[in-house]
Amino acid sequence: MKADMKGRIAGVVLIVCAVWAGNGVGVELVNPSFEDPLDPENPIQHLAAGWGTWGGWMNRETGWVPVRSGHCIVGYHHFRIGDTNSSGLFQDVPDVPAGSVCRFTIQACKDHNTWPASVQVRIEPKGGGAPIAARSYTAEEIRLNQWTELAVIATNAERGIRIVFEAVPKATGKRDGALRFDDAALAVFTPTK
Repeated sequence: MKADMKGRIAGVVLIVCAVWAGNGVGVELVNPSFEDPLDPENPIQHLAAGWGTWGGWMNRETGWVPVRSGHCIVGYHHFRIGDTNSSGLFQDVPDVPAGSVCRFTIQACKDHNTWPASVQVRIEPKGGGAPIAARSYTAEEIRLNQWTELAVIATNAERGIRIVFEAVPKATGKRDGALRFDDAALAVFTPTK
């Protein structure tokens, strides 16, 4: 809990300093609450419009509860994972000016007996690559059936970024439960010259 509070305080201080020294940039994510399916003709489709994905069992879900807003979430079916490969979603955000302070957040909660190895949130260069910044969360840091904000802050050197959230399954033993993700957000501040 102390680490979570320290992270939130550091994020608030960084954003306040960035606002004081610069301007907020109007950059919006596509489909941040995963409401829109990739195929509009199939409203229960498991792929969310605007998001790339890899790995297994990280799906857009229309019937899971709780949701934080809207009626959809991304569900990570930890109980269905048969190997040690990670799963995740990402989105390229091309209009972030170089030198911006970026704060990516996503809300997460877990089912009873859900113990993945970790959940990571990252900011990468647009198109992917070595993380500009990454933060890993343990299962203990994600609350049971209550939303927990996962956050990472970075300053990008080049125009555009990629935001990523990734679940890494438990390495050995029985995998139970599931994780839910909702309400991705990106705050971008550009220092004034």
